[in-house]
Amino acid sequence: MPASTIVLLTGGADSTTLLHVVNARAPVVPVFVDYAQRAAHREHQAAERQCVALGLSLRRFDMAAVGAAFRAEQEAKLHIPLPHRNLVVLSLALSYAAQIEATSIAIAVIRDDVDGYASASLRFLEAFRGLASALGSVAIDTPLIGLDKRAVLAEGVRIGTDYAQTYSCMLGYERHCGRCSQCKKRRAAFVAAGVPESPGFYLHDVQGPDEGS
Repeated sequence: MPASTIVLLTGGADSTTLLHVVNARAPVVPVFVDYAQRAAHREHQAAERQCVALGLSLRRFDMAAVGAAFRAEQEAKLHIPLPHRNLVVLSLALSYAAQIEATSIAIAVIRDDVDGYASASLRFLEAFRGLASALGSVAIDTPLIGLDKRAVLAEGVRIGTDYAQTYSCMLGYERHCGRCSQCKKRRAAFVAAGVPESPGFYLHDVQGPDEGS
């Protein structure tokens, strides 16, 4: 059996681009992790659509009870209940890689993330690679880490990625809200990359402060 790569898929633009990039060069095992994030259902739907289009079988790992338990301790209902999310999903993927004898795990950390999230920092990724090495020989790959979001979209368009079938909103509405931080980043990147989105893609055309907490 050829060596396979686990791709951590969220249904968003970055991880969808990653899926297409990696699938073009190696056997892929796409994995979606539900940890009770507010948009989990929509994200899973988007991830599933991408996998179906590529003829891939999506593995869904249900950690919703863990996320719900974390959320029960929070005073405000955060969009993402798990601190250091990448630590959790990478650890789960590393364990699964040992189970299926995958040789690598690909995660869609991009240049914009490195200074924004502790669990996307170069220091964290280097440390996690050391952990993976101590447990076996699974590589932790970040093929998009040198690209900003505009460049990620440009690469995705070049290889034929269908971004209309991706999901980025933190709030989990059927249509992207247009106001949360993820919607703002998405819209700005699409404009910068010159990639049009369909009319009415966002519920709110005017960007405002994040909704909810």
